[in-house]
Amino acid sequence: MPLFYFHIISEHTFLDDEGTAFESEQDAMKHARELAAELVRVTGVIKGAIVVENEDAGGMFEVPLSSWNN
Repeated sequence: MPLFYFHIISEHTFLDDEGTAFESEQDAMKHARELAAELVRVTGVIKGAIVVENEDAGGMFEVPLSSWNN
């Protein structure tokens, strides 16, 4: 299973240097969306994004935090 890295790019940047194994890109996207929703809920930060990187393919996609501001 490939490793996916979930970098938080916002007022402060937090780079994921450990990664998490997922079977598919869809599973990684689901995790990124859950992570973004939880980050907004807990911190209230809405500027920034979760940037997902695949160990094999490099940068893949990003989930804007603003999409979870309800």
